[in-house]
Amino acid sequence: MRLEGLLGQKRAAAQLTAEAASGRLAHAYLFVGPQGCGRGTAALALFRALNCERRDDPPCGVCASCRRALAGQHEDLLILAPPHDQASAQIKVEEVREMVRSLSFAPFGGGWRLVLIRQAGQLNPSSANALLKTLEEPPPRNLLVLTVQDPAEVLPTLVSRCRRVNFKPLDEGLIASELERRGLAPEAARLKAALSGGSLGRALELDQELLAANLRTWRERLAQPGDPLADWSLAEELVAPFRGGERLDRQGLVELLDLLALYLRDCAVAAAGRPSAAFLPPELLAGAGLDLERASRGFDLVRQAQSQILGNAAPELAITVLLGRLRA
Repeated sequence: MRLEGLLGQKRAAAQLTAEAASGRLAHAYLFVGPQGCGRGTAALALFRALNCERRDDPPCGVCASCRRALAGQHEDLLILAPPHDQASAQIKVEEVREMVRSLSFAPFGGGWRLVLIRQAGQLNPSSANALLKTLEEPPPRNLLVLTVQDPAEVLPTLVSRCRRVNFKPLDEGLIASELERRGLAPEAARLKAALSGGSLGRALELDQELLAANLRTWRERLAQPGDPLADWSLAEELVAPFRGGERLDRQGLVELLDLLALYLRDCAVAAAGRPSAAFLPPELLAGAGLDLERASRGFDLVRQAQSQILGNAAPELAITVLLGRLRA
C-alpha cells in the first residue's frame, strides 16, 4: 500500500501505511503540521488506498473507486472546511450535524468512508461539541481526519480522542524541485520555495508579479524621509487584508514580512560578495545600496518585528516602528 502524491513526509507515511497494513487504523486522527505541507494530501491518499479495488498494490489509480476519488466525486468522501474568502470564517454546527447524520448510514461503496475536516481550529465551540460523541464512537469503517497547525487550536477533548500524526515543513530544495517539475523556471522556483515556509501549497499560491510589486512598495516607502503618519498609513494598508471581524491572521501577516526579510538577506549576501546565493532576481536587488552591516541589521529587525506580532503586539505599531528603525 502506498500514499501516492505525498511529498517528503516519510515518517507520517510510514506510520499510516503500517497501521493500515496491520489493521490498527484509529477511528480518528489529528494531522498536525504547517498548512500546505501535505496533511490533506495524506488523508486523501489513504482514502484512495483503502478503497482501491485492486488489493495487491493499492492504489491503482485506474479502478472506478480511484477515478472517482481523484476527481473528488467519491460518494464516501466528505470534506468540511471554512470558506477561504473569510478571515474569520468558522465551520458551522449545521455542517457538522449534517455530516454526523450521514455517518449513520454504512459507506455507500462498501469500503471506507473518510471525513476530512480541514483547518479544524475553525470549529466553533458548538461545532466541536457536536463532533465529540462521533469521535468517541464512530460507526464502523468510518475514518475521521482533522488537520491543524497546532493542537492548541482545538478543544483538548477533541485532541484526546484522536491519534496524532506529525507533518514537518517541507525542505526548500524539495519544494523547488517539485515546482520545476510542474514547469516553473528554476529562478522562480527557488524564490517561491524560499518564501514558502515549508509549504508546497503556499509556494503554488505565490504570485511572482505580486511579490515584485509588494517589494517595490517596501523599497519606495523606505526611500522616503521618515514620516510616522505615512508609515502608519502603509502599515494599516498591509494589515487590513489579515483582519476579519475580531480575528487577526497574525501568521499570515508574519509571512507577508518574509518577503522583506528575504530582500534584506539577499542584500547581505550580495554585499558579502556572494550574489549567486541570492534568491531574488538581480533586478529586484538593483540599487539597494545596503552594505553588509546595514542589511544584516535590517534582517534582524524584521525578525524581531515578526516575533512581536506573533506575541500579540499591535501589528500596525510594530510595522511603523520597524520602518523607522530600518531607516536609522
